[in-house]
Formats: sequence, structure tokens, C-alpha cells
Amino acid sequence: MFNQSQTLQLYTRTNGFPFWKNLDHYIVPDSKTSTILIADEELEVCNTLSVAVRQWAQEEQRNVKIIAFENGQQAIDYVQTSHQNPPFLAILDLRMPKMNGLQSAQRINQLFPQMAIIITASHNENDEQLIKQADSFANQNSHIGFIIRTNSLHLLKVTLESEINEVFSGRKQAQENPDLFRKFQGTLSHLLSKVRETF
Repeated sequence: MFNQSQTLQLYTRTNGFPFWKNLDHYIVPDSKTSTILIADEELEVCNTLSVAVRQWAQEEQRNVKIIAFENGQQAIDYVQTSHQNPPFLAILDLRMPKMNGLQSAQRINQLFPQMAIIITASHNENDEQLIKQADSFANQNSHIGFIIRTNSLHLLKVTLESEINEVFSGRKQAQENPDLFRKFQGTLSHLLSKVRETF
């Protein structure tokens, strides 16, 4: 159904900090290519998130280009230089060097208030205050989601795909009927938080 070519390369920026650029293209005739930004310091997590995004793109028949960075500051630098063609979606790890995912999401939200953002946190993240702040920020904005990552690759893919769909359907509902949306607003992060508390 789709022709796919992948390259994974390690680049070095002029300031000496490496970043990953993972280009994934799905060829859908007469369809625009959307850039999806992933920021996480762990290459393995970036790759896992990329797989989940590609699966979502296949189901939605979207052409995607995935660009990954290792910290929040690099993500912000990229977004600030992409005014002509900003990313369609940003997926940000909560715990990163230089600038954490919450700070990055807040800054991106200031630059591009309609950009969809998903903040992810490791299942063993021990900063409960930071988790609550990220969850609260996501719940206040229909185009922002928050998920807790697990060690299960399959569960992470399912959860991320579900949250991507939730963010985009929430944004659409908020645009179509803001009063109704505010009444019933609630994201997957609430359910995941409850599950996390149970276990």
C-alpha cells in the first residue's frame, strides 16, 4: 500500500550537541507531507515512538517526515526556524536535559498555539509534581496530550496512537463546539494516571 524508505543518521550541530534526524516518508499520491518532531534523549525511545507514529500515519494515509532531537532546547530551536512549515505534531519527553518536555511544550504552545503536542513520561518518573504539572497543562489545552510510557513496546505503541487520535479529535471537537467540548473534556492521561495509581 505504501512505499517506504528510511534513513537514520547521526548529525552534529555546530554547538557540539548531537541530534538524530529520522526521515520516514509514506508515499500517498497528491498528499502533503507532515513533519512530526520527537524530542527524547534516548535513541531507543525515539525509534519506538517513530514506529508508533508511522503506524498511525499508515492508518490515516498521511505522508510523514519524522525529525528527532535529544533535548527540549534543540526542539525549540528547530520550531523557531520552521515558521513557513512548522511541525504537524511534537512528541516531547518530560525528562530531558537543557529544557524538559513541559517547558518545551509551553514554549512551543506560545509560538504555535494550534500545534498538536504530546508529552510523554517514563513509567518510573519519580517527580510527581512535574507529572501533575504536565498532566494539568495537557488537560487545559485540547491540542495537548500526556501519556505515561511503559516498558511494553506494544502497549506504548497502542497508547501513543490512541493519544494522537485523542488530541486530533479533541482539537476538532473544540473547534466545532467549544462549549460542549469544555463540558466533556478529559484526556487519556487521566485514565493512565488512575491505572498508574492502581498499580
